[in-house]
Amino acid sequence: MKVSSPASLPVADDRPRTAAGRRKPVPIRVGLLAVVLASTLPATLVAIRAVYDSYEVLRNRVYESTIVLARTIAADIDRELEGIGAGLRVLASSPDLARGDLNSFYKRALDASKLQGVEGYVLADLQGNAILDTHQRYLPSRSIKRTMPPLPEHRDNLTTVMRLPADPEHGAAPVAIAVPVFLDGEQRYTLYADLHNGRLGEIMRRHAISSGWIVAMADTDSVIVGRNRDEGLYLGQQATPAIADIMHTRREGTLSRGRTKDGIPVLTGFTHINTAPWAVIVGAPAEALTAAVQRDILRVSIIGLLTVLLGLGLAYLFARRIEKSVGSLLEPALALGSSRYAEAAGPRFKETAAVADALERAAQSLAHARQLAYYDPLTELRNRNLFEELARLAIAGAPRSGASLALLAVDLDHFKAVNDTHGHAAGDTVLRQAAARMAGAIRKSDVAARYGGDEFMILLDGAGPAAAKTVADMLVAALGAPYPGIAPAVSASIGIAVFPQSGTTFEELVAKADAALYAAKAQGRSRAFCDPAAMQSGAALAGRPA
Repeated sequence: MKVSSPASLPVADDRPRTAAGRRKPVPIRVGLLAVVLASTLPATLVAIRAVYDSYEVLRNRVYESTIVLARTIAADIDRELEGIGAGLRVLASSPDLARGDLNSFYKRALDASKLQGVEGYVLADLQGNAILDTHQRYLPSRSIKRTMPPLPEHRDNLTTVMRLPADPEHGAAPVAIAVPVFLDGEQRYTLYADLHNGRLGEIMRRHAISSGWIVAMADTDSVIVGRNRDEGLYLGQQATPAIADIMHTRREGTLSRGRTKDGIPVLTGFTHINTAPWAVIVGAPAEALTAAVQRDILRVSIIGLLTVLLGLGLAYLFARRIEKSVGSLLEPALALGSSRYAEAAGPRFKETAAVADALERAAQSLAHARQLAYYDPLTELRNRNLFEELARLAIAGAPRSGASLALLAVDLDHFKAVNDTHGHAAGDTVLRQAAARMAGAIRKSDVAARYGGDEFMILLDGAGPAAAKTVADMLVAALGAPYPGIAPAVSASIGIAVFPQSGTTFEELVAKADAALYAAKAQGRSRAFCDPAAMQSGAALAGRPA
């Protein structure tokens, strides 16, 4: 890597620059295509998404199947209950009740229970007190200790399905169907048909239910009144809260996150029967469905991962080549920001080689422009603009560091006579020699600038009044030495201003340095004169006891 100072930068041209032995550049698109072809991550993600979409389709089908099964079972239960209700209404219109012959009605009810397939019949008054119960032999003198829930208000001979409280003494079933009994146009009794505990479960099991599927029925209080399996464990218990909430707000639907009473995750569908506001609930186990999907996703993921790893390996090897090629552009880019010239070392790709050439030319152009903008073309010293910028920065930072600095205004004595006697070319030669003598007499951290014509300014970093006077005297001696071929004696007068004694701004320091320069000329030229305020401060410091 070659780095040159701005003063020695070559002039930029339009000729292509190539390095000896540099390999033929390769288009980056070739490498990028190889990376794209090797990396199949998007395809893997699409495959996983396809598996998931198929899972969604299958899940929706399962949900639809639960709804269809629930409707089918609900329709079957409705037919069963409506048939029992029809027989119950026929029995309620028996002439035995009109005649008050309860013994004959008892026999008729026993025969009907066998035909209807019910557990038994109960005849109760309007308060729900049992008058006749086919679960036990009828005796006119026997008092039956059984209370039935009363019917809601009816306008006509409607059938009511209800859940009965458990009564082990009379063998009461959890579900009953009831109709009002009217005599002479007025309700006198209520007739109930008890369904045995497993009746609703038997209706459910008549249907083809897939293995692991669970079917249940819940009443208006969300109590389970029928189940296709494990009836002894769950009949009479509350349904899960999720089912209880949704069955009271919708007539039919699905539950996204359902669980059975024993905690098994299921895909749940439900619908209500027509004969009562009860719901048939169907749950399909989610485990088999999710296990198959997880297995497919795992298989696709493993294949995709292996493919992606292979692609990443190829991409990594190719990326290393790109990094090395692009890395060779870093130094030229950094050099461009600091107005230096740096040549990139052999990029491998055609595009990076073009960028390297562009950076090199841009650095050359920028450095040349900065040279013209901030340096005097004749003396190669800083020009007025750059000097003012640097001086203001130094003055702004001086209070924080507590350091002092000095500003020297330099003017060549009798320089006009050189131009008048020898011409401007000789004058330019004197200016160049004077600039070289000034640059050799100060430190590298100090700043010398041509301020205009034969006027110069020097910034002495960290110099107090005494140090500035010493440097100024050295400059007077150096600039007063003979200039070859120049007859008029050329010397220098220097005015000195010191921060902060002479001023705290650039303008104040320049004004005090100019005033001191005029004083030096007034005292006979070829000398240095320091601003009186700075000299007094320096003298006071020198006379202070240690």
